[in-house]
Amino acid sequence: MDPDALRSALLALHKALLAAERQSLERLHGPVSNAEYLQIVQDPLRYGWLKPFTELILAFDDDEEERASPGELADRSRELLAPPKQATPFGRRYLSLMQREPALVMAHSTLVKLL
Repeated sequence: MDPDALRSALLALHKALLAAERQSLERLHGPVSNAEYLQIVQDPLRYGWLKPFTELILAFDDDEEERASPGELADRSRELLAPPKQATPFGRRYLSLMQREPALVMAHSTLVKLL
């Protein structure tokens, strides 16, 4: 498994997740600037569900001494995303967004093919 390809697919999926959340937010509250949105998604009460996914992406950027092996990173990705678990806050929200966001489904599919 190519860790760079996996990291790129995770970043694309993260971008799709944030875009889906931004659409939901702007549907309710109107347009927000990029800076405002960045502050909003840092709210642990509303967006804490994203933490496991963000931590997974950050694990790819750990120092070489601290970084997990490519196999371990793939296992963590599989555990979180293939398939997402309905019983977790991440899984519930992720599955809900996938029901209405085709771009998210496509990004998820690309990632799962790498796993």
